[in-house]
Amino acid sequence: MEDAEMMRPGSYFRIFAICTWALFPLGASAQIVLKNSNWKSAAGNSKLYFGNDTLVIKSGPEGKHSSYATFRQKNDTLIISDIANKNNKALYRILFQNNGSQVTLNASKKGIFFGSELLNGVFANIPDNNGAARDWPYKDAASDSVAGISLYKTYQLLKGRKAKTVIVAVIDNGFDINHEDLKDVIWTNKKEIPGNGIDDDHNGYIDDVHGWNFRSDKSGKSIPHEQSAATQMYVVFRDKYDNADTSKLDQIEKQQWHYFHQAKAKYNEILSTSKDSADLAYAYNINYHSADLIGDSKSNDRFYGSGHIAASAILSHGTHVAGIIAAKRNNGKGVDGIAGDVLIMPVIATTDIGDERDKDIANAIRYAVDNGAAIINMSFSKRFSPDKALVDEAVRYAEKKHVLIIHAAGNDGNNIDTTNYYPVAHYIDGKKAVNFITVGWNRPLFNYRLAHPYSNYGKYNVDLFAPGSDIFSTVPGNGYDYKSGSSMSTPTVTGVAALLLSYFPALSTEQVKKILLESSSKPATIVNRPDSKSPVPFNSLSVTGGIVNAYTAVKMAMTLAGKK
Repeated sequence: MEDAEMMRPGSYFRIFAICTWALFPLGASAQIVLKNSNWKSAAGNSKLYFGNDTLVIKSGPEGKHSSYATFRQKNDTLIISDIANKNNKALYRILFQNNGSQVTLNASKKGIFFGSELLNGVFANIPDNNGAARDWPYKDAASDSVAGISLYKTYQLLKGRKAKTVIVAVIDNGFDINHEDLKDVIWTNKKEIPGNGIDDDHNGYIDDVHGWNFRSDKSGKSIPHEQSAATQMYVVFRDKYDNADTSKLDQIEKQQWHYFHQAKAKYNEILSTSKDSADLAYAYNINYHSADLIGDSKSNDRFYGSGHIAASAILSHGTHVAGIIAAKRNNGKGVDGIAGDVLIMPVIATTDIGDERDKDIANAIRYAVDNGAAIINMSFSKRFSPDKALVDEAVRYAEKKHVLIIHAAGNDGNNIDTTNYYPVAHYIDGKKAVNFITVGWNRPLFNYRLAHPYSNYGKYNVDLFAPGSDIFSTVPGNGYDYKSGSSMSTPTVTGVAALLLSYFPALSTEQVKKILLESSSKPATIVNRPDSKSPVPFNSLSVTGGIVNAYTAVKMAMTLAGKK
């Protein structure tokens, strides 16, 4: 799942070096000795090793998995930067203080880092935002010199105008609907009587008072684990394509055959190399069937799951995304969401481990459309789509009903013009959905780091970028935290889209998309192409070459409204 940065104990940490991939044993560097080098995790103890300019994290039950991050020394401060779990899309910086012969953590509170806790020490999630303020995404390029969306200026422009409520569906993995900063903005199905076990509104979903959970059984028990997309693809098509005669396949079947063999290779690679217990138990286990646990027994069933909307420490992603869009504004708590007149419709269809099922996503889209959502936020992506036709049908349905879909580009630093990520705006027949926006991830400063190195990009398939680094938002338990990824960039665009629809309700879906794209700010900045050090113009990484901008979007909407 894309999902930007879900963390779990015992993950195979994939942390990539900026400068070097050399591996050095403990004590190879005379200047640095790490204090408290034992980590405690569900997978067993791990150790940190310092050597020259590389930090190595040995993790897993037997300490066999190596992850890497570079560090640099500046005066007496050791900065571990650009640390990322590329699989689960989390980014953090950790700041260490070099006190003579020992390195101790420079942090004020205890935190969690990739599901592990440092014994007798603390971790700090230090924002990887080049020192920009916590609210940098709301700031303005001209006055603040950061690549924000100019939200403060926007509300000055909108002062005195009335707004209408817009329903935004968030398809994700879990929601704290009782969070202090969200409880007032959660959608309620007023036609449903809570807890009576009856489908009062006859929409096929019993007691869907605050949305629907396609990842639970009927009792409300969450089923957070799923096979990876590669495993799903392999299982669905192995009988058909393992020994297929390609000369007898039609064009669509040849495409499926191609993706099947890519998925099979990925499945076999992980199965033969991974020591990760979650990989072996769920993501790459062909015998794990979540449908049996959910009670989804029919291939065309749409009415499995429950109305139980749950959140937990490992299912915090949806809560964070919802807060970016619509955390209660001006209530003196936590954060202010981008849009102030929004109701969030929670729809659970993604996972903690593994990738979302196409069936769940298709049904989630249909549920959102049928129950009044004007915009659907989808902060996830995956490499394979075994039932793309089913998702295509749901996107077409949303298109027909004029519902805007805003989707994360993904966090692997890939060109998605040449490497497919799903869902995607292009249908199997080659046509393109007009109601679909794909969003990349930018950092705050206008320099070579503007495009994040893990953001997917594409001159034809990524529409625009939005702030996604160290976004501060709501998490379960009345908490707040930073998360990073295109999963955070996507609700930033969704929030601006909701702002447009709430203040200019006469706008069509097509007009909102046109405004978002055409009004985006277009910095003339040379950046490192994601996942490389090759200098390219920022405007070569997306359709618009731009970053979403609420202020110019509202100005354009005002102009359109004035012409009517």
